[in-house]
Amino acid sequence: MRVDTRKRHGVVAHPSGLRVGMVVYDRSYEMVAVVDYFNGPFVHLSRPTGLIWQSRWVSVRVGTEYEQRQLTAIGKLYRLRLKGMVLDQRQEDF
Repeated sequence: MRVDTRKRHGVVAHPSGLRVGMVVYDRSYEMVAVVDYFNGPFVHLSRPTGLIWQSRWVSVRVGTEYEQRQLTAIGKLYRLRLKGMVLDQRQEDF
């Protein structure tokens, strides 16, 4: 049975101390993400780009201030690219 903790944003929802909405670093995928919800031994993560995945909660740690800024910057860049205001560097070479 999956327990959806999205409605309890900010409440400690896991014995590890992780909370829904918290910025974390996933050591398995080496990426910064936001905690969406927990499902048994798994934590479901997402990035502002729409990428979602699950990882074991033991491989996830709380994100540093730098990693929080990094996630914010990724979101801003993604929104600008959606608007067409920033070109991909690979496209500029051609």
